[in-house]
Amino acid sequence: MRAVESRTLMSAKREPERKRRTFPVRIRYVATLAVCAWAFFYFWHAERPQLRQLTAENAKLERQLTSLRAQERALQTEKQQLNNPAYIEKYATEHQNLVMPNTVPFDLQSPSKSH
Repeated sequence: MRAVESRTLMSAKREPERKRRTFPVRIRYVATLAVCAWAFFYFWHAERPQLRQLTAENAKLERQLTSLRAQERALQTEKQQLNNPAYIEKYATEHQNLVMPNTVPFDLQSPSKSH
């Protein structure tokens, strides 16, 4: 009978231990949930606006990069054209009002409306 009593005493001692063990486990879950809730709150109110701002800035810089690449292509084309004597003559005539020797410049103007 003593063996049976000792078993019941041992099982009686174990039950409070189980309850004690489950209590810290519950605290861990609550603490984990609290940390996750704080991380979500921090992301939503601190990091998310900064993420939106950086995304908008990135889009702006992408547009600027596209524009600069187009400008670079245009300048490369103009650079290649500057090696062509015909383009140089045309540019000098149109933009600088220069003429080649032995040529006569003339300018056709439309009749003025004031007369």
